[in-house]
Amino acid sequence: MRIILVGANGAMGQTLQHLVTQTENDEIVAGIHATGTSEDFPCFTNFDDLCLANIEADVIIDFSHVSLTEALMEYAVTQQLPIMLATTGQNEAQEERIKHASHSIPILNAHNTSIGVSVMEHIVGEMTRLLYPLGYDIEIIEKHHRFKKDAPSGTAVMLKNASLNEIDDAMKVIHGRSGLGEERSHNEIGIHAIRGGNIVGEHTVIFANNEETLELTHRAGSKDIFARGALMGATFLLKASPGLYSMADALKNK
Repeated sequence: MRIILVGANGAMGQTLQHLVTQTENDEIVAGIHATGTSEDFPCFTNFDDLCLANIEADVIIDFSHVSLTEALMEYAVTQQLPIMLATTGQNEAQEERIKHASHSIPILNAHNTSIGVSVMEHIVGEMTRLLYPLGYDIEIIEKHHRFKKDAPSGTAVMLKNASLNEIDDAMKVIHGRSGLGEERSHNEIGIHAIRGGNIVGEHTVIFANNEETLELTHRAGSKDIFARGALMGATFLLKASPGLYSMADALKNK
């Protein structure tokens, strides 16, 4: 699999590069990064220069920044290359641009490429379906390193949506709490973001009533799990038709 790596010199880009050196059939043929340098493959600072280089590739893996979303979509559609999109924090307009591009190319839009988190998303939906009607409140806590720029994390948003998809009530989403106010209502989901040190990533979904509390937690031990998941998703896209996919789709077809 010939890969164009967007965000090549970032933390996840470097992790993916290291992982690819351990595989037999994968190769990074070009990269995009602000510095535009790499010893192992041609690296460009923008998609215009990449386009002029006529690089032959099979798939794009994106571990960059939301500021590149529009340019990435334009390049991928023009080149008819699938995208393993692992960048989070897109606004509504960018999400719409991704959906529009998926009419022409396959895109796996993953807020988290961990296989474990994909399974967790499914379980959270099932737990919500069973427990919310019985009066259990739902809270989400996410923890990340001090350098993470977006909050809440894309994974926390994904887990929130997994719950909302199973609830018929009109729900309120509360981002943290402070001050004096009314007591918590049942039809709300609280999301709390913690930033500090070098925490790779931790997500907990809490289901609580007046008698018991259930907690479902995923802790990332290293960035390798995200790189492995991205490679699995990229491999899935090689045979996929145009459309918008999730990690769950990649797992089902593994």
